[in-house]
Amino acid sequence: MARNIFDLRFNLSEEKLSIKETALKLISLLELLRIEDDVFAKFKVSKPHFKSVDFDLNNGNIESNVQKLAKTLLIFEYADFSQSEKDMIPTIDFTRELGFMFLLEFKKENKQHFVITGSMGVTFNPLWNSLSIQNFPIENSDYDFNWYLKNLKIANLYLKPIYSCIRIILDQYMEKYWELKIKYPLGWITYFSNESNIKMPFDAGFEVLQEEKGQYIITTREDFTTSKESFFAMKDKLIEGMKLLKEKCPEYTEA
Repeated sequence: MARNIFDLRFNLSEEKLSIKETALKLISLLELLRIEDDVFAKFKVSKPHFKSVDFDLNNGNIESNVQKLAKTLLIFEYADFSQSEKDMIPTIDFTRELGFMFLLEFKKENKQHFVITGSMGVTFNPLWNSLSIQNFPIENSDYDFNWYLKNLKIANLYLKPIYSCIRIILDQYMEKYWELKIKYPLGWITYFSNESNIKMPFDAGFEVLQEEKGQYIITTREDFTTSKESFFAMKDKLIEGMKLLKEKCPEYTEA
C-alpha cells in the first residue's frame, strides 16, 4: 500500500472574510509551512476554463503576493457571482455569505506533490469552511509520520480549526465510519479543539497529547501502510475509537 491514501483536512470556524483577507490567510499559512518544507513556496492557482497563475513566495513580499492572489481569486470567482453581486462591481474587499473557493497546485522539480483546496469566509453554512491538502500522487507520496504531524501542528496553530486530521480516504474505510453517523472520522493523527468538546480518554489505547488549545490523538507512530495486515489492524482500531468517542461525547454524534 502507498501513503497516497491520506489527505490533511481542516474544519474551520465560521469567519466572515473578504477576498483579500482570504488571500492573506492562505499566503500567511504557506509562509509558515515553507519554513519546514520549501515545496510550499511555489504553486499555481487554478480553476477550470481559466489560465493558471504561477506564484513563487521566494519573490516579492507578503503584501505583494497577497495582492496578486486576491486579484487572481477575484477574477476566478467573478464568473460565479450572481447578477446582483456583479452589479455591485466587486473588489478584493468584497465579502459574501458563500465565501470564496481556492485551488492551489504544488510542484517541485516538475513533480506533482499535492493540491490545497477549500473554501473560506462562508457564513451561509459554517460546515463549508474547510481546507484540505490532498491529491498526493502514488509515485511521489513518501511523506513520513513526522512530516504529517509537523505540518498539521503548524497549520493548526495558524488556522485554529475545530477539527483536523490525517484522514484515510479509502472507500473501504470511509464506508465503515459513515455507518456510525459521526461528525468527524479519526485518522492517522486527529486533532479536536477544546471548542469541539470532543476528547479521547487517555486509557483508550491511543497516544493522546493534550495541549492548551486542544487534543491530538495519534493512532500509531509507525507506518501502517506497508502491508494489508497492518492497515486492517489500524482500521479496526480506528473504528473502535470512533465508537468509544460516540459513547463518551454527545457532540461527536452527527446532528
